[in-house]
Amino acid sequence: MRIGLIGFGFMGGVHLAAIERIENATLTAVATRTRPVAGGPARGNLHHLKTATLPDSVKWHSDWRQLLLDPEIDAVDICLPTYLHKEVVLSALESGKHVLCEKPMALNSSDCDEMLEAASRSNRIFMVGQVLRFMFPYRYASSFVSTTCHGIVKACTMSRATGYPQWSNWLSRGEQSGGAILDLLSHDIDQALKLFGHPTSVSAVAQGEIDTMRGKLHYANGLEVLIEGGWFAPEVPFSAGFEIAGSEETLSLQKEKLTLHLPFGEQSVEIPEHDAYLDELTYFIECCRNNVAPELCSPLESAQAVRFANLLRTSREQNGKEISCEK
Repeated sequence: MRIGLIGFGFMGGVHLAAIERIENATLTAVATRTRPVAGGPARGNLHHLKTATLPDSVKWHSDWRQLLLDPEIDAVDICLPTYLHKEVVLSALESGKHVLCEKPMALNSSDCDEMLEAASRSNRIFMVGQVLRFMFPYRYASSFVSTTCHGIVKACTMSRATGYPQWSNWLSRGEQSGGAILDLLSHDIDQALKLFGHPTSVSAVAQGEIDTMRGKLHYANGLEVLIEGGWFAPEVPFSAGFEIAGSEETLSLQKEKLTLHLPFGEQSVEIPEHDAYLDELTYFIECCRNNVAPELCSPLESAQAVRFANLLRTSREQNGKEISCEK
C-alpha cells in the first residue's frame, strides 16, 4: 500500500511513525507548504506520542494537488487543519484515492454530507481517525456497557482537558478549528454516541475560562451523559478520563488507570502497551486492501459527532438552552 501524507505537523509525524511500522505499507510522498526539515514535525501538547522524522527518500510536494496526481499513490492520509478537510477529501476521492482524514471530519454537517456522498460515489474507502475507538480503555468500556451492565447504565461522565493551544495558530481560531468542543471534546461525544446512541436533546454551559464546556446528552430512558472539559489556561496539562456506573459496578479511567469498582471492592484492569494510532492506520490499510467498509470507525458516525458537537456549542452560546436532537 503506497500512501501519500498531506500535512506534516505534529499529527502528521504521529501518523508517519505508525506507517513506518506497518508491513507492506510505504509512505511515498508528503505534501506540505514548506519542505520538512531535520528535527521532525512541530510538537503539540501530547508529548507521550511517538513521532517520526521524514526520510529523505520520500517525495515532497508544496501543493497537495500535485500529490493527488501521482498514480503510484493508493491512499492519502490527511493531517491538515479542520477547515481544509472537505476540499482535500473531495479532491482525493475524485482522484481515485482511498482516504483517511484526521478528526473532526469537518466544521459542519453540510460539509460532512458532501464528503459522505462523494465517498459513496467513489467506490473508495473513506475513514475518519477517531482514535479513541482503537484505545484499549475505551474498547474495554464498550464491552463493560454491553456485557457487565447489559446495556443498563445509571450515569456516565467523560472528561478531556488541556491548556489553550498556544502551539497552533489555526486551532485558536474558531472559524478554522470549530473550537474546543469540536476539536477536542468530539472525541468523547463520539464515544457517548457509540455507547448509548443518539440523545433526544442536549444542553451545555461553559465550565471555566477560555473555551470549555459542561455538556449533557439527555436520553429518553432518563440517562444523562455528562461531557466536560475543553481548553483552559495554558499551563493546564492534558488529561482525559471517564466514569460509567451500572447497577452495581462502575468502570473508571483516571490518571491513565482503569479500575472496576465492584460491590466487594476495587479491581485494577491492566492496560496493555499498544499504539492506538498504529492500530488505527493498520485497520484503515486492511480495509483498503480488502475493499471493506470501515465498520469499526464508520464515517457516518464521525459525521454525527460533528453534528452533536455543534448542537452542544449552540446550547453553550445560548446559556444552556436545551436543544432537541430530533430531525
